[in-house]
Amino acid sequence: MQPARKNQVGVSDRGHVLISAALTSVAQISKIGAGFAFIKFIAVYLGAEGMGQLGHFMSTVTILSLLAGGGIVNGLIKYVAEYKRRPKQLIDFVAISKAYSLMFCLVLGFLGCVFSRYLSVYIFKVPDYYWIIVFLSVAQFGFAFTNLITGVANGLRDTKTYAIIQIVGNVLVLPASWVLIKYLQFVGAALSMVLFFSFYAIPAMYFYRRSIFFRLPIGFRCGSKGFKRMLAFTLMATVGAVSVPLIEIVIREQIIEHVGFVAAGIWQASIKLSSAYMGFFTIFLAVYFMPMVSEKVKVEQITPLVFKFMKLVMAIFLSAAIVFYALRQYIIPLLLSSEFVELEGLIKYQLLADFFRVTTYVISFVVVAKAALRLYLISELTQGFIFCGMSLFLLNSGLGVEGVFLANLIMNVVYFVVSIIGFMIYQRRAV
Repeated sequence: MQPARKNQVGVSDRGHVLISAALTSVAQISKIGAGFAFIKFIAVYLGAEGMGQLGHFMSTVTILSLLAGGGIVNGLIKYVAEYKRRPKQLIDFVAISKAYSLMFCLVLGFLGCVFSRYLSVYIFKVPDYYWIIVFLSVAQFGFAFTNLITGVANGLRDTKTYAIIQIVGNVLVLPASWVLIKYLQFVGAALSMVLFFSFYAIPAMYFYRRSIFFRLPIGFRCGSKGFKRMLAFTLMATVGAVSVPLIEIVIREQIIEHVGFVAAGIWQASIKLSSAYMGFFTIFLAVYFMPMVSEKVKVEQITPLVFKFMKLVMAIFLSAAIVFYALRQYIIPLLLSSEFVELEGLIKYQLLADFFRVTTYVISFVVVAKAALRLYLISELTQGFIFCGMSLFLLNSGLGVEGVFLANLIMNVVYFVVSIIGFMIYQRRAV
C-alpha cells in the first residue's frame, strides 16, 4: 500500500509542476505580447518622433516600477524562500515588508507631487503635464502593492498566483491602452505607461484578500533588523534604477540634441523591444533560479545550478536571436512600423549585447540571492558609468546613434567577462 501511495503523490506532484510551468509560460507570453503590442500602438499612432518624445517618461515609469515600495521584490523572494518552513519568522517578515513598502511609497508620493512641475519640465520639456507626474506618484502605490504580492508568491514558489496576476493584468491593460493612445495620442500614451504597471494590482488584491497575510497588521513595531535587511535591497534597486533608466535619460537627451527626436525614437524602440523579450529571462530566473540559490548554502551546490542555467538561457536566447535577425526586415515593421526601417541595420548590436547580458544575469541573481550588497553596487555603478561615458564619446565622435548601440555592446561584453572571472574567484575562495 505504501509504495502505491507514494506513486500517487509523485504523479500528483508532477501534475502540479506541469500546470505551474504551463501557467508561467502563458504569463511570460502574455507579458511579452503586451509589451510588443504597447510598443506597436505608440509606433503606429505617434511614430518614431513620438517614441523619442516619450522616451524620458518611459524611463521614469521604469524607475518608479523598480523603486516603488523600496524596490524590495528580490529581498522578498530571498527571505520568503528562506522562511517558508518557519511560519513565525515568515509572518513577521511579511509584516515588516508591508510597513517598509508603505513608508517608502508615502515619501516617493510626497516628493513626486511637490516637484511635479519641475519634473514635467525636465521630462516633457513643458510644465503643462505636471498632473501626469502627480498621477504617476499616486499610481506607484499600486506598483508597490503588486511587487509585494508577487515577491511573496515567488518566494513561496506559488507560480500559479504569480502567473494569474500577470495574465489578468496584461489582458486588462491592452484595450485600455489602445483606446487611450488612439484618441488621446501623446497624453494617452503617457497615461497608458502608468496603467501598464497599475493594472496588475487588481488581480493582486484578489489574492491578497484570500491569503493569511490580509489579516495581519502592518509591522511598524517589529524592530529595526528587518528594516535594515530591506534597506540593502532598496540600495540595490536604487543603483539599478540609476545605472540603467536614469543613464538612458542622459544619453537620450544627448541623442535628441545631436541627432534629433527621430534617432532618439529609433533607439527607444530598440530598448523597449529588448525589455519585452529580456523580461522573459528576468522573470524566469527570479521565479525559478533565485529561490533555488537562496536555499543553497555551499558553493558546491550553487556552481552546478549557475552553469546549468547559463547554458539554458544562452541556448534559448541564441536560437530566438538568430531567427529574429534573419527575419528582421519583416519582424521590425510588423512589431513597430515602416518608420523604424533604420533599426534593421542596428538591431544586430542590440541582439549581441543582450546575448552577453542575459548570460550575466545568472551570476547577477546569485549576487542578489546572497545579498552581496557591496559587490552588486560596485558592478552596477561601474557598468552604468562605462556605458554612459562610451555612449557620449562615440555619439560625439560622429557615429551618431550607432555609437550608442556599439557602446552598449562593448559594455555588455566587458561586464560578461568580468562577471565570469569574478564568479570563478568566488568559487575558489569558497572552496
